Amino acid sequence: MLKIVVVAGVLVMAGCAGSASVKNSEKPVADDPVSGRELVNEQFDPWALGGLENPIKPHKDEKQQTVVSGGEQQARQDTVQTVFGYRVQILQTRDPEEARTAQSDAIIALDAEVYAVFDSPYYKVRVGDFTSRYEAELFLENVIRKGYKGAWIVRTRINPAALQQEAGAADDR
Repeated sequence: MLKIVVVAGVLVMAGCAGSASVKNSEKPVADDPVSGRELVNEQFDPWALGGLENPIKPHKDEKQQTVVSGGEQQARQDTVQTVFGYRVQILQTRDPEEARTAQSDAIIALDAEVYAVFDSPYYKVRVGDFTSRYEAELFLENVIRKGYKGAWIVRTRINPAALQQEAGAADDR
């Protein structure tokens, strides 16, 4: 019996002595998380390098969306030239009446194009056409001040014709 206890003790000691400590090769995580804004630099313009052809082709978007501008509502099913950009989404709901009400309120409260898009099963009310996230974030701060606390930025296809119209209107002022 004593032999069994001694052998078991030797095996336990050998097992403990043989284990090596495991080092974590991952870099330590900082205490404060870094926000996404600091990681994205949208100031770089690759076209400034010269000699590049534009690989981005406009996309023909055939989704139905209701565009409201200056009190005139138009439902468009036609083909619209679009590019990727940003909009501020102020509502996502399954109730079409709630979406129409939010769209009407946004026309009055905000100075931008208002879009109501049906993306099954949700109706989404989005505002603006922005080519950079920075512009969208500036507008988002304004939207939140106007009372749309739950608004957020979405990357989606935008209407470049609306951008040109806004630029022309700004030049006229």
